[in-house]
Amino acid sequence: MKRGGIRGKGIKRNNIQRNSIHGKDLKPVRVIRFRQSLLSRYVLILLVAVAFVPIFLPASFLGSWLVSRMIFPEPAISPEAKLYRSSQTLTEMWHKEALQLKSATEEQINQRLQVLKQKYPAASMFRVDHEGRTTLQLPEQSGLPDVWSTEQLVDYMKERQSGGPFTIVAFIGDNADTGKGFISFELPRSLLNSAPDRGADWRFYGLLLAMLILLFVGMSYWFIRNIKRRLLRLSAAMDNPPAGGIPQPITPGRPDEIGMLEQAFNGMIAELRLSRRREQEEEALRKSLISNLSHDLRTPLTVINSHLYSLKDEPLTEKGRSSVALMETKMDDLSGLIDHLLSYNLLISGKYKLEPHAQDVLRLVRESAAAWYPLWEKRQIEPEIELGGQPLNWPVDSQAFRRVLDNLFQNILRHAASGRYIGLFAGQRRGQAALAIRDHGPGMEADSANKGAGLGLAIVDLLLKEMGLVRETESSHEGTTTWIYPMPGRLN
Repeated sequence: MKRGGIRGKGIKRNNIQRNSIHGKDLKPVRVIRFRQSLLSRYVLILLVAVAFVPIFLPASFLGSWLVSRMIFPEPAISPEAKLYRSSQTLTEMWHKEALQLKSATEEQINQRLQVLKQKYPAASMFRVDHEGRTTLQLPEQSGLPDVWSTEQLVDYMKERQSGGPFTIVAFIGDNADTGKGFISFELPRSLLNSAPDRGADWRFYGLLLAMLILLFVGMSYWFIRNIKRRLLRLSAAMDNPPAGGIPQPITPGRPDEIGMLEQAFNGMIAELRLSRRREQEEEALRKSLISNLSHDLRTPLTVINSHLYSLKDEPLTEKGRSSVALMETKMDDLSGLIDHLLSYNLLISGKYKLEPHAQDVLRLVRESAAAWYPLWEKRQIEPEIELGGQPLNWPVDSQAFRRVLDNLFQNILRHAASGRYIGLFAGQRRGQAALAIRDHGPGMEADSANKGAGLGLAIVDLLLKEMGLVRETESSHEGTTTWIYPMPGRLN
């Protein structure tokens, strides 16, 4: 083997940046600031919810009142309507006037009442002195007693409280202890609250409140929808990878918690692609190494075999002839191992060409068994062949299928010859027509002096897979049975 022969065919590894995808460097993962995090936006929504009752409800009342004032301005009110529209204002006015008359004379009291009558022309007023006499009526009123008894005063008050005109009674000095009697103010109730009803000021309250509620609901929906959309995009990237099996990187969004997850996802993809590329490079290097070793080992093996053949013609002792025979056996094993290496390398590289077509596999089994029969007879292995008379047509490559049978027969010869039995049967396995190869050896778990690297069975499985067949093995200390049958759904 030439020095550097393998090295010259090696594959140079590319210097791949761990944090790069398609030649673009990934940004390092950053620490999230609070104002950029999902938590800050969630806290904002909570604050809006907490402030809804103490802030937004009063704000909606105020907003409704302002909008109503702007759209529906207060209509013009007549002076008379303004004068009589508030019963509370009138009550406060009358008691104030009574208080101011505390030190006034009768004449001054009468003069003040006349002034008030001119100011409130729709009202009726009268004055009762400390002796219960009606001294002044503005205007004259029927039904008022000239002198008031206690019973008449009580009846008068009860009548005004239960109905009739709006009445205000105030003692002079606004206190009964002054001893100056009282003054009365009467007004038809129809004049009270005669201003236009401003209940419509709140007509927009429901609309503004609904808008605030919708704003809060919209903020919450947008927050959840944005999180869901980004998570679904990440899930779709993982669940639907391209043909290579590695998902495509995604464009990171906001620099928040999900953004960190997206960056970590892209970093994972970069690591997977780097690992896949290294694996492919190592696989190519291994295939190249196996191919070179297999070809380079054949030359010294050929030379050694030729010299062993020449030694057989030389006069040798019994021990020498035994050594030559042993070397020939080991050289055959080594030659078979090299063949297995080449076949395995071609199979995993996809360069082992098969031409499957429908043919009777039982015929191929019979032909292979006939070729192996002298070896079985030499090793005292008794064959039992029950393949039936009906053909078993499978689309197989005849050379590849014979290679499968040869490898399985060779395994029995090496590891199960102590059982002195080999059986070939046609039967059923998992609802499929199947071929069974049986031996009475110690089983696959037993130790064997001829146990190899398992390339023979690996080649069997690869060849069967290429032809749409499956190998299934049942093994125990009483023997091993190998079933070969079509893959489910591949053949009928």
